Amino acid sequence: MTEEGQQTKITEPSELEVCQNQAEEYLNNWKRERADFINYKKDENKRMQEFMSFCNEALVVDILGILDDLYSANANSEDSSIAIIIRNFEQILINYGVEKIKVNGEAFNPLYHEAVKTEEGGENMSELRAGWIMSGKVIRPARVKISK
Repeated sequence: MTEEGQQTKITEPSELEVCQNQAEEYLNNWKRERADFINYKKDENKRMQEFMSFCNEALVVDILGILDDLYSANANSEDSSIAIIIRNFEQILINYGVEKIKVNGEAFNPLYHEAVKTEEGGENMSELRAGWIMSGKVIRPARVKISK
């Protein structure tokens, strides 16, 4: 054979190879689209959970105002039924992932506590208004009086 004959002897892919390449390309594209769709569903579920949490948070913050009133009424009354109502409210909040911020025996932490008064002597920190955490997020810091 001559050089010219060798140059013209380029093998073109067979129809089967072309179809196999196309099928592989389509399959890879489908796999990518499927993975994108699964990721989209996960992201959408996460967004819905955040939205529901936000809705619950707004409701809980409103309820906390009522609970503050009950705490005040309980402090000024000897009626044990108010204490029972408070415990019921607190249990409902716990069921929804809301927990009270600890104050007594704790060191001041600006992430959880809001200092509104200071005084000389006394204990380290005392609670003036309860603070609350919902799903790991502070929805209302505890108002505290700190001692120097």
